[in-house]
Amino acid sequence: MAQSVTLFEDTPLELVLGGMLSPINIAYQTYGTLNADKSNAVLLCHALTGDAEPYYAAPADKGWWQDFIGSGLAFDTDKYFFICSNVLGGCKGTTGPASINPMTNQPYGSQFPVITVQDIVRVQKALIDYLEIPHLKAVVGGSFGGMQATQWAIYYPDFVDNIVNLCSSLTLSAEAIGFNHVMRQAIINDPNFNGGDYYQGMAPDNGLKIARMLGMLTYRTDIQLAKAFGRETKQHTEVWGDYFQVESYLSYQGIKFLDRFDANSYLRLLRALDLYDPTLGFENEQAALSRIKANYTLVGVTSDQLFKQVDLHKSKQQLENSGVPVDFYEFHSNFGHDAFLVDYAFFEEMIKKGLAK
Repeated sequence: MAQSVTLFEDTPLELVLGGMLSPINIAYQTYGTLNADKSNAVLLCHALTGDAEPYYAAPADKGWWQDFIGSGLAFDTDKYFFICSNVLGGCKGTTGPASINPMTNQPYGSQFPVITVQDIVRVQKALIDYLEIPHLKAVVGGSFGGMQATQWAIYYPDFVDNIVNLCSSLTLSAEAIGFNHVMRQAIINDPNFNGGDYYQGMAPDNGLKIARMLGMLTYRTDIQLAKAFGRETKQHTEVWGDYFQVESYLSYQGIKFLDRFDANSYLRLLRALDLYDPTLGFENEQAALSRIKANYTLVGVTSDQLFKQVDLHKSKQQLENSGVPVDFYEFHSNFGHDAFLVDYAFFEEMIKKGLAK
């Protein structure tokens, strides 16, 4: 069970795009032991729909980085003290659209403001300060979490030694923004959406389910889907239902998603993903990226259909043009974008190197 703390009670968080939030509840979890001089702390930043618990001690449960965390593993709990928090705008313990608005005593719903990666990082920094950790050995994140890691290096250049960015470019491509737009439209056009104020009635489950199904296709690869399902059909089905096994798989993933995620949070976080621009608040790209002092590790997957290699190569070049040395690795995985969550054998060495600098 994640821990929780309430911050920004006396001084509201001023959001980058306008508006304020107060108070902000933050769900977080820690693993390993903080050493005497507090020099071994590592922040783990989760991807779009993750939470504060990448690892569960209970055998029946499984966190999103379950096989990566533990004694001697990529995230070695014998060496480091790991902190992970649910992002601002989420729905797993940190203040988000489903949280109670203290001004109305009702869920924020449509009144929850537009947030950015920059806002998310400032909330994480407030948590680290609350924990009285004076410095971070590293910030690590995959996908949406990789953007957070990059922003940490820009905002707090003297606070963090190493950045490990797994499968994330500096900005989202036009194609990826297009996918996100279709997912948002599926939710917004659900008859139960009610402008985002659906908490007293039926949730927009059909829209959220469809959005998740589309999202899953961007996280996987054609090779993986062909290997797992091919053109196999179900024995008992209707032609307009889940006729093919791959359709059944996507429907299952969509339905499963309803049990753990809120549609309004999905909308806000997708938009934060779209909007991420490291130059926000700075004069230009050079002014933003040249602030980075941390050792920067960037890892890409050649089969990634969401953060494509052309975008990661461009990001590498942008960083290097701003004077940031980058250790860049790339490899093929049948798992595509989701490889950073499941392909332990490929990522272990790069993660360990990135943390040890």
